[in-house]
Amino acid sequence: MAAPLLRILSDLHLGDERSSLRDPAQLAPLLEGVGELVLNGDTCDTQHDLGPAEVAALKEFFTARVPSVTFLTGNHDPDISAAHELELADGRVWVTHGDVLFDDIAPWSRLRPELARRLALIRPRHPTADWTNISTRLPMMREACLKLPCEHASRLGGGVLTKLQRAARDLFPPNRALAMLRAWAAAPRLAARLAAAQRPAARLIVTGHIHFPGVRRSGGRTVVNTGSFSPPLGARCVDLAGGTVRVRRVERREDIFYPGRVVAEFPLA
Repeated sequence: MAAPLLRILSDLHLGDERSSLRDPAQLAPLLEGVGELVLNGDTCDTQHDLGPAEVAALKEFFTARVPSVTFLTGNHDPDISAAHELELADGRVWVTHGDVLFDDIAPWSRLRPELARRLALIRPRHPTADWTNISTRLPMMREACLKLPCEHASRLGGGVLTKLQRAARDLFPPNRALAMLRAWAAAPRLAARLAAAQRPAARLIVTGHIHFPGVRRSGGRTVVNTGSFSPPLGARCVDLAGGTVRVRRVERREDIFYPGRVVAEFPLA
């Protein structure tokens, strides 16, 4: 009998104007044959776009199709569950959204000053908490993200003007793009260093958040970023079955998303 398939996805960004995903039904092929699904943050936007009934309906969509579903929080859905991280395979796999790697959550964001202000108010309320500890750091970060103002304009469609407006928001001011490039470069090293200090059994680290898909080695660990369903770089899924890890492209055909070709395959050490 084949080992049950565990699949990890992140950054669906359902409800976000930038996401290619408009309806969870577009994901149906990605759920076929999956025994356990981990949605690693930013599944949707609970800060302002979706109410409790809509979030419940979204969860029901997944749980009706996959026997076991874990919703991990991200900075856009900080209250979708109480789970901020997940350890699998006796701790050899560590899954977390990825914002825990950065002191200011999203260093490229226009909302960075507001996030810093909120964290400056939250941290003194926990004087004995160790900010460097993942287990205390993540809940404070999630609190800072609750009801955060919307950074993106309301959905305007897919016209040329909208695309130009989005490009302008991404590229200007120039220091925003530089901050993103620095985050892309630093994330694997930061993830490996944090795991070595606090999740030492982890040999595979799965994150999202920075929207830069890839498989990288750092500090003797493999760090996989699953990208995003928001263009332009696309998404990946991580599959675990029978002691083997496969990283696949997520392919879009006629507005439906499918598991695509394997871009990396290796045994889970």
